[in-house]
Amino acid sequence: MDIPTFKEVFKILKINFSLMGIPLNKSMLTIKFYVLIFLLVLMIIEEASFFVKMMAPENFLQLTMLAPCLCVGCLSILKIIPVAIHRETVRDLADKLNNLSTEILNDPEKKKVIQQDITMLQTLIKYYFILNLVLISVYNFSTPFYILYHYITTREEIFYLPYSVLVPFSTETWCNWCIVYIHSIFCGFICTLYFTTVDGLYFVLTSYVCSIFAVLSKDIQELKNASDATLKDIVKRHQYVLELADDLELVFTLPNFFNVLVGSLEICALGLNLMIGDWGDVPGCFLFLSSVLLQIFMISVFGEKLISESTKISDSAFLCNWYEMNSTSKKTILVLMTRARKPQWLTANKFSVICYTGFSKIISNSWSYFTILRTVYSREE
Repeated sequence: MDIPTFKEVFKILKINFSLMGIPLNKSMLTIKFYVLIFLLVLMIIEEASFFVKMMAPENFLQLTMLAPCLCVGCLSILKIIPVAIHRETVRDLADKLNNLSTEILNDPEKKKVIQQDITMLQTLIKYYFILNLVLISVYNFSTPFYILYHYITTREEIFYLPYSVLVPFSTETWCNWCIVYIHSIFCGFICTLYFTTVDGLYFVLTSYVCSIFAVLSKDIQELKNASDATLKDIVKRHQYVLELADDLELVFTLPNFFNVLVGSLEICALGLNLMIGDWGDVPGCFLFLSSVLLQIFMISVFGEKLISESTKISDSAFLCNWYEMNSTSKKTILVLMTRARKPQWLTANKFSVICYTGFSKIISNSWSYFTILRTVYSREE
């Protein structure tokens, strides 16, 4: 089975960046980027205005239902802006990974090392985008069908909107309703485009850096009577991959931070609605909560993989035939092992490490927030 090239895997991301007005082949952002940001910010202001208007003790549960939707809109902007700022780093990193992956694919032995991971990555990216597109489409376009069903069964016109917003004019006429509805669903698609593209970019770049670590580990483990020049080349390659991982951290540290922060709040609010909300809201809350947990878990999986692959370098150096080398080579191997013992990881703006342990801490923090909210709600009852 053929392994997709980096360009083939990255193609859909490049298209998405172009749609967002962030062309990776140019240094300047386009007007489209600022227009989309403006529309989404306007939508967030409308949602926030409605949220503020509803702030009252008797609306506490309803507010916790509105909060996750508002959080998603804010999160999408908070994730895309750091990536847009570091777009040149993203472009350079993609070019470097493309060159390295091309070299690997030209070597049959190295190709086997990355075959499974890259094939799975392509499948993940494909269905991740399809799934999110289907979900947002169903949610956005279900509103007209609901209005039609309500009219057929009750002969009553309702002007229901998919998102709770506060606008400076009445939406009780079809003309005004259509304007707000089109703006709302368009922003829903923008929001989905933003966070799925950033997540997809994270998956792709992290996976390829991990693959290069894996190939390097294989080369080190197969060292026998290596010359000083060969070891010097190995050390340079290792240093180069570490620099790529540092670029990953630079690009994704803020998006990861906002993921952790906002995700904890979303889990807390959705969990509260599942526990004490109406039964009719359970399916929607459950799907929303599942998607949030899955998204945070996925970034933790790739973060954990980076830690694992980077530390395998040390194990591979120990397993090579270092005992047959000269003293200079042994010292080089020792230096390599010492450096590789320090894992290369991604962080949430240095506050926490993106890994399985970090994921469990997010769940723990969300539970703490949930307990506080549950106590507040009980007192108000």
